[in-house]
Amino acid sequence: MKKKYIIPIENLHLIAGFSLIISGGLVYFIDGFEMALSWAIFGAMYISMSDIGEDEMNEDKLNHPNHLIRRLFGYLGAALSVVLVLFYLNKIFL
Repeated sequence: MKKKYIIPIENLHLIAGFSLIISGGLVYFIDGFEMALSWAIFGAMYISMSDIGEDEMNEDKLNHPNHLIRRLFGYLGAALSVVLVLFYLNKIFL
């Protein structure tokens, strides 16, 4: 039986990627064009990683430590990128 995760790793990468791109747009008003571009590029890289194909992995690959570590960092990246968006929104509007 395949493991069903609450949020697939592909979706975590999409959350992180779009949050980082939004952060890039927000940081433009704080630090300028260079930092905005840097965050947007980083976010685009995350989005391009969203096509890993977790749903096509067999049980052995899903339980392999490398995949579990990637999943952990997927959650970390998604969570931290959302925090970054909230930080920049707070800095701009407060």
